[in-house]
Amino acid sequence: MPDSYPYTISNNKIGPVIARIQTAAKPERVSQALLTQWGFTASNDRAMLRVLRDLRFINENGSPTAAYDSLRDHANWKFTLAEQIRICYADLYAIDPNFHSLSEAEIKSTMMRITGKDEESAKRYFSTFKTLASLANFSPRPGGKKSVDEKPADEAATPRTEVPVALPTTAPTVSDHSRRKTEYHYNIQIHLPVTSDISVYNAIFKSLKENLDI
Repeated sequence: MPDSYPYTISNNKIGPVIARIQTAAKPERVSQALLTQWGFTASNDRAMLRVLRDLRFINENGSPTAAYDSLRDHANWKFTLAEQIRICYADLYAIDPNFHSLSEAEIKSTMMRITGKDEESAKRYFSTFKTLASLANFSPRPGGKKSVDEKPADEAATPRTEVPVALPTTAPTVSDHSRRKTEYHYNIQIHLPVTSDISVYNAIFKSLKENLDI
């Protein structure tokens, strides 16, 4: 599980940076120098580089990804942002598929529990998360358009995978019908996010193991 989440003190710059990505020519690398060239000159603005990396719009070396290209689509960029948020915060969305709709207190407490950080850190994580979520559209893409991380139809049978998880039962099995007790079985269906990144699934199943003790 992560020990931190992306954050920037300049959350009011997130929207303008995305807008600049959409209007500027696609660069070879997104760097501090480029942000300065775009007009984001404050020292706190450089934290936007980590936010973009964690959302996988740029690689570690700053080169744009396929998601970056999709973010430049004026008609559908909000859907792309939502998809990348679900990937970046996969462990949180494994807890609740509508995690962005939870209350501020619930989001902060969950972030504190997962990262082990203090309340002040959780406030910073929360502010950036809520700013990102407020710009995104978590509804299905119109026309069923695939996300940038979705596999082609011949590689994935369905857009979501349901994984049944059977919890262990402690009820004994007795051959004598008169002494046989009722056994209870529970099935949990988990809707996994559509992605080709195996680390997202690893994070989800790790969270299940730790929280359900399975």
